[in-house]
Amino acid sequence: RGAAQLLSKALPDPALTEYTKVIIEQADRLRNLVDRLLGPQHPGMHITESIHKVAERVVALVSMELPDNVRLIRDYDPSLPELPHDPEQIEQVLLNIVRNALQALGPEGGEITLRTRTAFQLTLHGERYRLAARIDVEDNGPGIPPHLQDTLFYPMVSGREGGTGLGLSIARNLIDQHAGKIEFTSWPGHTEFSVYLPIRK
Repeated sequence: RGAAQLLSKALPDPALTEYTKVIIEQADRLRNLVDRLLGPQHPGMHITESIHKVAERVVALVSMELPDNVRLIRDYDPSLPELPHDPEQIEQVLLNIVRNALQALGPEGGEITLRTRTAFQLTLHGERYRLAARIDVEDNGPGIPPHLQDTLFYPMVSGREGGTGLGLSIARNLIDQHAGKIEFTSWPGHTEFSVYLPIRK
């Protein structure tokens, strides 16, 4: 964070300082996230607003690292109601999943779709909800190897060289804190992660 602040002061081009601003914001967000993950378990700062605000921040961040041969498609349900959530935590969840999709596509490229829908009559953590938000991240990459699928949300399980295997474990932990759930389907040419967050009982 400090290095980014120094760099921001040294850069003459205002367009470049936008990037350092993003670095500083992300460093702050990650520090807060780690503090909450390592500290006592308590709910984050939940605010009620459109989940599309978080989705758009994720799109803006990922677009900076998107190769020319990868297309990021947004398919939002405009009628999706606002819902209580911790924006920083949900941003981290979606970032982890979208970046996994990007890495899975590899040099061949492909498409990633970020989709939102309203789900009806859903049971989450033993509670019945009339309305829930469904957020899908879909890619047309090679698929998750079958031998990893049963343990994918365990810590230290990674499908790529040098991966920590913490991204999806953290994602599930954060979604559990929202009384939601995360699941996936995968076969060659298709992987889809779906996050469900409660809206109304």
